[in-house]
Amino acid sequence: MPLRILHVVNNLGQGGLENGLVNLIGQMDPRRFEHVVCAVRGLGPNADRLPRDRVTIENLADSRWNSRVQTPALVRAIRRFRPDIVHTRNWAGVEGVLAARLAMVGGVVHSEHGFDGGAASVEPRRRIWVRRIAYGLADRVLTVSFQLRHQLSARMAFPEDRITVVHNGVDRQRFYPDAALRAQARYRLGLQDGNVCIGCVANLLPVKDHMTLLQACAGLPPDDRRRVRLVCIGEGPERDRLQGFVQSRAELRERVHFLGSRPDIDDLLRAMDVFVLPSVSEGLSNALLEAMASGLPVLATAVGGNLEAVIDGDSGLLFPVGDADALGEHLHGLASDPQRRERIGSRALQRVREEFSMETMVSGYEQLYLGLVRPAAAPAFSA
Repeated sequence: MPLRILHVVNNLGQGGLENGLVNLIGQMDPRRFEHVVCAVRGLGPNADRLPRDRVTIENLADSRWNSRVQTPALVRAIRRFRPDIVHTRNWAGVEGVLAARLAMVGGVVHSEHGFDGGAASVEPRRRIWVRRIAYGLADRVLTVSFQLRHQLSARMAFPEDRITVVHNGVDRQRFYPDAALRAQARYRLGLQDGNVCIGCVANLLPVKDHMTLLQACAGLPPDDRRRVRLVCIGEGPERDRLQGFVQSRAELRERVHFLGSRPDIDDLLRAMDVFVLPSVSEGLSNALLEAMASGLPVLATAVGGNLEAVIDGDSGLLFPVGDADALGEHLHGLASDPQRRERIGSRALQRVREEFSMETMVSGYEQLYLGLVRPAAAPAFSA
């Protein structure tokens, strides 16, 4: 019998965590693992990407026990599905650790994929206590980057050597350079041969700091501004503020486009010439890895997992958080030098292939799960 993993997440919306979970489930060996996804606060578009023939989705927001505190509902769901392992993610899923212990599950994993605010933001004392208790109750605590592991250990006063790191991986069957597909995607976006397309794929949240990117574009020299087009892909509460800034600047009005949430991220990345991730804080961005796998030169803030994905000056360029001038200088250098864009993009593609493959990520999770079950319970497998 395959091992049954019950995953606890806030929802299945358009976020990097949710995208990563769907990618993981889709790539894991169905002969050895089956999955239940328990969404605490509702579903979302990523629910449609899960293979329903081998994944059960439990939406607690639709249940008659829906409550601000979902621990009792999680206990009931865990007892009903009887998983071998419960894997909870981020603050929204942390109460699943207690629920798993109350339901006496054999293996419990809790993972953190990034901070809601910046790494230097102040965490409410109650959250620190709850997280620390949950980490102690879990069999394994996991992060997606070494930088995030170090920050969590310091913030939660939890031993760093008790936190495992499994880097995110990128699906290179979907994200790859292709000249013909690039031409089609640029045509659909209305891009001309002389346009330099700068792109950002990130939900419109304060932690993603799109404003620094807009300010950097506004400060470009006139020749750059004439050829640059900026596309922002994602949705969120910052949209009105960001669009208001664009409308207030004549140099941006016709050159910045908010495309909202899109399912065709792979094609949109191929249309770009430069990718920017201006986040205040990051675990390890799937969007950044996908851009690198698409052969793009990437500009990213020197925070979190960005420091592990990007070798500054080689596979991308790093800049300080909130520094629109430094970002603008990088954009100017790349906008005016197509050979440099190609060189850095090639190095980014090579780095993803060598260090951040989907196969490596999936193997890391499979070994983690198998290591939590008794040898007799681990499913036998032969090729």
